Amino acid sequence: MRRSLEDSAETAMNRQTLYVGFGGSKVAVYSDAPEVLAGLKRIFREMLESEPTRTVERLEVQWRDGQYNVSGIAEACVEYGSLADTVERLRYEVVLRLIQAHSDLIWLHAGAAAYRRSSVIILGPWGRGKSTLVTSLYANGWSYLSDDIVPLDPNSGRAFPFPLTPMVREDPGGEELPLERLSDLRKTEVLLLPERVSRDPVPIRTVVFPVYRRGCHTELLPCSPATAALELLKNCLNFPSHREAAVRYVCDLVRKVPAFRLCYSDGRLAAELIAQAHESCQQVKSSQEHHDAADAVLTSRSGAGLSQATKARRTPSAFISIRV
Repeated sequence: MRRSLEDSAETAMNRQTLYVGFGGSKVAVYSDAPEVLAGLKRIFREMLESEPTRTVERLEVQWRDGQYNVSGIAEACVEYGSLADTVERLRYEVVLRLIQAHSDLIWLHAGAAAYRRSSVIILGPWGRGKSTLVTSLYANGWSYLSDDIVPLDPNSGRAFPFPLTPMVREDPGGEELPLERLSDLRKTEVLLLPERVSRDPVPIRTVVFPVYRRGCHTELLPCSPATAALELLKNCLNFPSHREAAVRYVCDLVRKVPAFRLCYSDGRLAAELIAQAHESCQQVKSSQEHHDAADAVLTSRSGAGLSQATKARRTPSAFISIRV
């Protein structure tokens, strides 16, 4: 009994706390295992906060009898022998709790980067190269929002930063691997400059759906609004929280924002094409806003609206197509 009390006192003394925050909500992780907290610090480096005013959840990790015991999750207590498995499970649990705390947002399985006060979101399931593309844009001077999860505000149409530390898989060389073997590739952490990490929501200007194919021509082609809407919904992480409202939002989004299919084998080249398309869409948007202002003046003076044909010629570019 005395030994048990001594162990408990020692654990309390050695226990440290990590706070991961988003949008005013924080998840607290307690642990007496410094290696676990070190792993989480690498993942959430740009999302760490001091002691919060509002903690939405608490997770605890203890090292006992050669295993990590994780408590505070749905299974009450889960045991892991592997440090990597423990850190990965905690990553999942922290992100899940932040999603639940902000269920009013639409959460996408996507990466995002920003340039000149507008953003591109790059959507797709695991293995499509989102991290490669986002970090390639970052290397070309873009600001970083996320490489894996992007929350959208359906009211403002803006993408929120969710800056998990990006991890890029090593190039397998000349071999094209099936998806099930991609997890065998070693990942390399991409270090971010704090001043190059976006802190505020950014309007969405371009949507990209990538596919990686070794040896293919790098090609960026327009994607129909209907196809883009379906892809967005497939990559919505909290669709049950929104349902019909999510459908309405993505349909409205793809009517306003050009979407593209990207087939690529060279991440650097693909990032350059995305940047070109984004710049073209930005120019079209600026031109359209100028025309809309002029149209409003003409309409107020004449009392008549423009023809549908005239409006159609001014639709944001669905005609941008680039192939290398």
